[in-house]
Amino acid sequence: MTAKALQDDMGKVMIPDLLRSTPRARPVLDRYGLRGCGGPMGPVESLEFFAKAHDVALPQLLQEIRAALAQPEAVAVGPASSNQDALADGIYRPFFKAGIVTVLTAGAVWGAYLLLRIGFARSFTTAGLHDVNAHGHAQIFGWVGLFVMGFAYQAFPRFKHTSLSQPRLALTSLALMLTGLLVRSICEPLSSGLDGMGVLAVNAAVLEVIGVGLFVCIILHTFATAGKQWAAYDYYIVCALGWFLVQAVYEAIYLAATVSVTDPEKLLQLVSTWQGPLREIQVHGFAMLMIFGVSQRIFPHFYGLSSPSSRKAFAALLAVNVAIVGEVVGLFLMRTEAHVWAVLWYGCVLLLTGTVIALVWSWHIFAATAESDRSLKFLRAGYIWLFVSLVMLSLLPVYQYGLLRIVAPESSAAHLGFSHAYYGAVRHAVTVGFISLMIVGVAAKVVPTLNGVDVRLLSPLWGPFLLINTGCALRVVTQISTDFTELAFRITPLSGLLEVSGLALWGIHLWRIMDGKARIRSAPPLDASAYASVVPGEPVVEKHRVGDVLDHYPELLTVFLEFGFKPLANPLLRRTLARQTTIEKGCRLLGIDAAVLTEALNAKLREQSSRRLALPMAASASHAPHSQTGTDW
Repeated sequence: MTAKALQDDMGKVMIPDLLRSTPRARPVLDRYGLRGCGGPMGPVESLEFFAKAHDVALPQLLQEIRAALAQPEAVAVGPASSNQDALADGIYRPFFKAGIVTVLTAGAVWGAYLLLRIGFARSFTTAGLHDVNAHGHAQIFGWVGLFVMGFAYQAFPRFKHTSLSQPRLALTSLALMLTGLLVRSICEPLSSGLDGMGVLAVNAAVLEVIGVGLFVCIILHTFATAGKQWAAYDYYIVCALGWFLVQAVYEAIYLAATVSVTDPEKLLQLVSTWQGPLREIQVHGFAMLMIFGVSQRIFPHFYGLSSPSSRKAFAALLAVNVAIVGEVVGLFLMRTEAHVWAVLWYGCVLLLTGTVIALVWSWHIFAATAESDRSLKFLRAGYIWLFVSLVMLSLLPVYQYGLLRIVAPESSAAHLGFSHAYYGAVRHAVTVGFISLMIVGVAAKVVPTLNGVDVRLLSPLWGPFLLINTGCALRVVTQISTDFTELAFRITPLSGLLEVSGLALWGIHLWRIMDGKARIRSAPPLDASAYASVVPGEPVVEKHRVGDVLDHYPELLTVFLEFGFKPLANPLLRRTLARQTTIEKGCRLLGIDAAVLTEALNAKLREQSSRRLALPMAASASHAPHSQTGTDW
């Protein structure tokens, strides 16, 4: 058997099977990031998938496992995990749960409520500025921020085969974020009517800045102490961390300014000048770049797609950051100096759109994949929504100065020279369609793995997928339609209800997995004729599993090897793959006549049986003369 064929066979061994039969392999897998993942028996995935997902060469991994198995058991056990490591192993759970609570309260649910008010009043100005901004803040910091932080604390150290630096400080960052979120979500909407609420909201924002700063420092320190070479995707992650901190400071200052202004005209000027740049930093700088970095890690390693070109990745990273800075500066200058600066903003929008489409297209995420699961549809749909949002943003001048003037010249958006409905639809396409779907998809992938649940036995999540996408599409279409007819206002609130329903179904499902209460579907029932149990004394048949046969008759190993079952020479494969393969299936794969093999196996058993019977007969024969002498009358 060739080394390549043996490697392929060993790569198919499932981690739980390996750890049940050879616990001494655990320290090797822990060294590459298994620790804390999937419980005592690890995730339900093969060694080959583990190697790809954790960016380690399969031959190297297998060689280290074989070396560990060759050592005495006391040597191979490895060091015990520290309290710090144990704390870091499940650190994602409180962040993910807090994110779910946030999106189903101050985030998406509060947004759906505001949308209902807008629908009944048939005006987007019905919802107050501080109500809308509190909702947006909960989405960015509580929904996106907490999920990013939980995922980063859990996954980024494993990307580098190291441990999380300062896990207790990581939990401190969670406490700061949650305190800030709670106080801000309550106090900001009340700041226009109650004295002192604005000050409390600003203090809460300061706590969040400290929490974000801690998070950034912990991740950077973890990367720095790992001693691993940085890949292209690491630079995307670091840039996203930088934008995350920038937007946290920016928003705290912006909040302090908005809650202190009482003159409506000054408040309008403040919002029109500073809120647009803030949203660009949050959406394109923080969220989009973080997703790009993680995507370049998971698409090739989780789904077997080709690795992206580092050269293209670095060029795109530079172009995207230039475009984001240009968007921010252009939006600010066109409000404070002259509208001619809109040319800078629009040029950067086109640069961003072209770069993002070219970059993502080079990943071939819509090509056939080596692995496929329930999450892939969310990830692909998310990128489609990103393309939609960027194309819509690029077409903003065409819509504003072309379509509106032709179809609805008397609309308020045409008279104002800016369509808040269209721009809001663009924002919704990227925040819910892209960012939220990516969070839902990635979490649906990693949480079952971290909890040792076979994702194939879980719900495919078609309900949340259809509800969120339908709601997002309805929102984008009806919100734009409000520029042309007030009837669209009556339909728009339905979109929020659909999205919240989808997120609620997904959130409950994810929470149950984290609590060990996942609703696991029954495995597809095996055909009664798929395999048969080995019964001592009865002949071996084609439906018997190879491992069961060898358990009862280890002497038959030589026959299997003679017929080409070479992987059985490896003890590890005898304890794992052999238990999942029937003689019939193995013969079919090797092109062997199963009837011939079973006959040879049974012949070997008959031969062994004859020898065992011959021994006592020979012994009796040797004593026969004495016996006969003693009984001869």
